[in-house]
This record gives sequence, C-alpha cells and structure tokens, in this order.
Amino acid sequence: MAEIKVQRKGAPWWLWLLLAVLAIALIWWAIESFGEDDAEPPPATMDTVAVDTPAPDTGEPQREAITDLGALLDAGDPATLVGREVRLEGVRVLEMVGDATFWVGRDADNRAFVILDEQIPSPPPDVEGRVNVNTGQTVDIVGAVRAGNDLPGGDVLDQRDRDAVDGRPIYIWAQSANVATRP
Repeated sequence: MAEIKVQRKGAPWWLWLLLAVLAIALIWWAIESFGEDDAEPPPATMDTVAVDTPAPDTGEPQREAITDLGALLDAGDPATLVGREVRLEGVRVLEMVGDATFWVGRDADNRAFVILDEQIPSPPPDVEGRVNVNTGQTVDIVGAVRAGNDLPGGDVLDQRDRDAVDGRPIYIWAQSANVATRP
C-alpha cells in the first residue's frame, strides 16, 4: 500500500494564539483609553463665585462658569465677562421683549438682557421653534456672555430687540433655557 501524506491546510496554532493575545491587548488598551474618569467634579452651588484659576499646562487663566446673576449685574467692568460661560438657575423673567428675547434680574435697574439661540427646540409647535418663556417665570439658563455690539445677524432680532440691547455692554446668548416655575 502506498502512503499518502495528509497536510493540514490553514494557519498554524501559534498564529491563532498570537492573534488572541493581540486582541486582548487591544481591548485592554481601549478600556483604559476611553473608559470613564473616576474623579467626579464637586457639585456647583447657586452662590458659587467665578474665580480665575491657572490652567495646569498653559498657565492661562481657566474661568469657571458664572452661576450667580449678581456677578453679571454688579460687575465693575462688564466687558471683562465677555466670553464667559453662564449657568444660571432660578432667575426671574422681568419682561418679554420679543419671541426670543427677555430681561432677567432683580428689578428694572438691575437686569440682564437674554437672547435665545434660535436653534433651541420647543416641544409645543405653536411657539415657533423657541422655548415658551413668559414674564414672571423663573428660568434656568445656560449660555455665554457676549459683547453688546456683537449681535446675531440675519432676522434673529427685530428692531425692538436691537433697541433693547443698544448701549448695553453685554448680554446673555442662551443655548438652553428651561422654565423652572410658572407665574
């Protein structure tokens, strides 16, 4: 009888072992690189005052969000606040100016102008794609401080809105506004 040599086809066993080790190492690296950070930041409070702290790498000041409306209203030089993030909770709407513009604050002499970003979705369809904010409500606002002369272009503001912010050094550009209480 003749002997027939049978040869296995496919990769050798050690190649499969090498691929398995490589796959395990890749999974471990992905978990370490993209895993959640265990350190939790301290909770913010309503009376937090914005403080400049040095950034770890650049030495540039790293500014915390403005969480107290008084920091905006009582600023000696409001222009220094331009570009700062704003996270206000429970501020009172003093007066509606337009569909997407209103005043918040303590009274007519201590108030800040707010312009809602037109991209904020609104649940009810009868609000023209904006948040339904009314005089007397309290709102939570997340946005940024902008210079009074840095108004949005296009048809975002009508002449009444532009007149309201005219001569003001700053205003709040709100990316989100949630009604906290009803009047």
